[in-house]
Amino acid sequence: MKRVLYDTNVLLDVLLAREPHVVESARALDAVAAGRVHGFVSAHAVTTVFYVLERDVGTARAKAVLGQLLGRLVVAPVTDATVRAALAGPLDDFEDGVTLAAGQEIGADVIVTRNGKDFAGGSIAAVHPASLVA
Repeated sequence: MKRVLYDTNVLLDVLLAREPHVVESARALDAVAAGRVHGFVSAHAVTTVFYVLERDVGTARAKAVLGQLLGRLVVAPVTDATVRAALAGPLDDFEDGVTLAAGQEIGADVIVTRNGKDFAGGSIAAVHPASLVA
């Protein structure tokens, strides 16, 4: 089964119903619930998602929503080695570098993101949400 790491922007599209991306991102995330892919989210993305959600819906609701999301996704660890790999890696954007390094450590086949160009030069293919479900 394909191992898919979901980027922060895809998760926030779904959780915040961000138009015009919510439908495609939700379909990509639904691939996990349907059992077509094994879904992951990097640990640093979890904290970012919580922070953004908390501002919009409050602490209790943000925790509940994040708990539901993590009922479907496995958290890919961000360790000392992950951070060092990101610093030494090919990507200019550090956050994307951490995502890439976390994906490498869990053996991800693809990273689902709306910002594929940000992962150019990385060792894991970056695909748009629509491409995952196509």
